[in-house]
Amino acid sequence: MKYLLAILCAALLANPAWAHKGSDAYLDVRQTEGALNLQLSVALKDLDLLLPIDANADGLLTWAEVQAATPAVLALLQTHTGLDAPAPGCALQWRFDGLERRSDGAYLRASSPAHCAAGAALGWRYSLFQAEDANHRLIVTGQLDGRDLLATTSPQQTAPLPLRQASAATPRGILATMFDYLALGMHHLLEGYDHMAFLLALVLPLQLRLARGVAGQTNPWWALLRTITAFTIGHSITLVLATLGVTEASPVWVEPVIAASIGVTALLNLYPVPVLRPERLALAFGLVHGYGFAGLLIEAAAPAGLLPWALAGFNLGVEAGQLTAVAGWVLLSQLVVRQPWYERIVVRGGSRALLLLASYWVWQRVF
Repeated sequence: MKYLLAILCAALLANPAWAHKGSDAYLDVRQTEGALNLQLSVALKDLDLLLPIDANADGLLTWAEVQAATPAVLALLQTHTGLDAPAPGCALQWRFDGLERRSDGAYLRASSPAHCAAGAALGWRYSLFQAEDANHRLIVTGQLDGRDLLATTSPQQTAPLPLRQASAATPRGILATMFDYLALGMHHLLEGYDHMAFLLALVLPLQLRLARGVAGQTNPWWALLRTITAFTIGHSITLVLATLGVTEASPVWVEPVIAASIGVTALLNLYPVPVLRPERLALAFGLVHGYGFAGLLIEAAAPAGLLPWALAGFNLGVEAGQLTAVAGWVLLSQLVVRQPWYERIVVRGGSRALLLLASYWVWQRVF
């Protein structure tokens, strides 16, 4: 049995990480007979930023290394997490609860009971990775007082995350969930450098058309809007379908294809094919990128009652991030887009750089 456990843990620890997946942790809150049960899952690769989990620094985690580091990890969780309540009895006592595999690698799971007064205000404090990773996010799911719970927080958030309001003595509501996931969707888009690289590959030649404004051709501003809208439609379709469980796609092929979409688009900037118009590329590859966006919501295992609202907020956040990125690039490039060297250096040089970067990402994600 001991050897079987070691083999299973080795398989978990060997799981590959996908490049665009951010640093996320997951908290599940359940209420049974008045007591709370909490499960917190944190990526081992993230914990290695705080503790020498990879003790020999060989880039490979072993079960023995995880076992040796577990007491220090639990002590770290004890220091950087907690429940805020007006009455005593909510102290946490984390214990090791196993390893689990997610799309970006192995996670250490810890659990703790909490005996908090029924109906009292309840908040969650979380400061893990506060100094080490400004992009880290915690996804909170579960049930409290018979209602679904779904929220997000970050270690930079100084005030406790309210799980139950004192006035209504109920968990967070729909609007709070939508707002949280709107912020999460925007953060996910702006943090996802492969999605950003694809958007850049799409708009590079369009910017040149905006500057030239050639008579007799389609309005370049309309071409830009049409391309971005096509990408939105594409990724929204698969984001919704995948999150609702209607369809699914393995990251084994989704992640390399996302990287390949950047290379193909950059290559077509250098050697245009008239039939492969930008909006058609954006729509087709947007379907694949939608599966990449859906990964975060699927990993969170959002409660069914709040899933539609989280999905709506997340999708709006992705669109807000997308529009922010494109608008920022359009405004910035207007300063130099009419320079004689813009096409040669920015459009063609940038496309070559994106092609090389995409080739590296494809190789990294396949091998």
